Amino acid sequence: MKKTLMRLFWALLVLALILAAYFYHALVPMEVDMATVQRGRIEETITERAETQLDVDRVVAADRAGTLSRITLEEGDRIPEGQLIASIEDTELELTLGKLQDQLEEIEAQLAGVDVPLPKESEIEAARKERERAELTVEQLLNEKEAAEAELRLARSEFRRVEGLYEQDSVPPQRLDGARRDLEVAEASLQATERRLAAARAAVEVASLQVRVLLDSLQDTAHLHDVYGAQRRRIERSIRLLEHQARLRSPLEGVVLEKFLDSRQFVQPGTPLLRVGDMDSIEVRADILSEEVGRVQVGQKVHLVGRAVREPGATGTVRKIFPAGFEKISTLGVREQRVTVLVEFDNTRLNLQPGYELDVDIVVDARDDALMVPTEAVIARVDAMAVFVVEEDRARLRDVEIGLMGEDYYEVTSGLQEGDVVILRPPTDLEDGRRVREAEQR
Repeated sequence: MKKTLMRLFWALLVLALILAAYFYHALVPMEVDMATVQRGRIEETITERAETQLDVDRVVAADRAGTLSRITLEEGDRIPEGQLIASIEDTELELTLGKLQDQLEEIEAQLAGVDVPLPKESEIEAARKERERAELTVEQLLNEKEAAEAELRLARSEFRRVEGLYEQDSVPPQRLDGARRDLEVAEASLQATERRLAAARAAVEVASLQVRVLLDSLQDTAHLHDVYGAQRRRIERSIRLLEHQARLRSPLEGVVLEKFLDSRQFVQPGTPLLRVGDMDSIEVRADILSEEVGRVQVGQKVHLVGRAVREPGATGTVRKIFPAGFEKISTLGVREQRVTVLVEFDNTRLNLQPGYELDVDIVVDARDDALMVPTEAVIARVDAMAVFVVEEDRARLRDVEIGLMGEDYYEVTSGLQEGDVVILRPPTDLEDGRRVREAEQR
């Protein structure tokens, strides 16, 4: 009898608990967060990490062998185009300048004389030999130029090959820097050879003119002043050209980004001295997944966000989409195919510097006056998307169709109306028909 009473007691207790839970769920509303469905602008974006970089920067390198003067510019200095960076003392160049100066003094001395004596045969023969030596120098330099051009073509081809491998993450940055340095050395070597060739050709012209002057003076001395004047002007132009070549100047207006050498020292052709960047050419580089880049188009609006962006609402525009993709290893070790996208923006107020990290939200689609529901209210079910709508203080599960998918809101194309109240972050134990009330704001 006693056991029967105990079983009855426990059965009644369980029933009481069930009834209490039922009446609690039926009568006591669950506190939930709510939001109202409204209309507005919705933007669907592709979000990716990005980095700022300069579109225009140049490395100023030595164009000849010689002793480099001390560079007084410092990193961060703003310099105009043509700003003197340094000069290089080149023995060969100095000798050429000295020879031209001697010739100029000789011409001026001849112009100063009232009576110009007739030249001797030995003078004419010496002038001819000087012309032959100058022509031989030109021929040698033409061969050197041909070899330098071949080296430059090879360096360019190698740089393009290494650059392609670098974009595919197949070689380290040091390999790309080495290929770029070899290219700069080849370019500097060709430029130096071309300058020497120009000086040699000028020497041929001067020597040829000297021969003509001597020969003409045997026939007629009346026009010697005009001839010597023309010769002097040619020599002066050659001197100015060579003096200009002895000085290295900034190829663009910008800021000194890096300073590779400081003290006075001997340098070889291609030795990097400074890197100058045009700060107005700063842009943003983002590597977009290949399966998403198809929705990106030139001219699309881009939101710039992140700690580096101190101006709220900063935006830019897609400027360029690279034609080829490359393979990149993600932070999780996953191989991904990505495509580089460049974004231009107004840096006047943002004052971003090269190498800053930020996020870009590329607007690939947008719609005004869209019916919007917070993303926190949408539940992904097996066969559909759904939300809990509050109707007469009860939660009602309702299927919805989603259009554009923004960061904070989704566009609803069917299933909801403007003014409907939905439940945010629905609890896992929330059931259809359960009484609800809005949670108090804390």
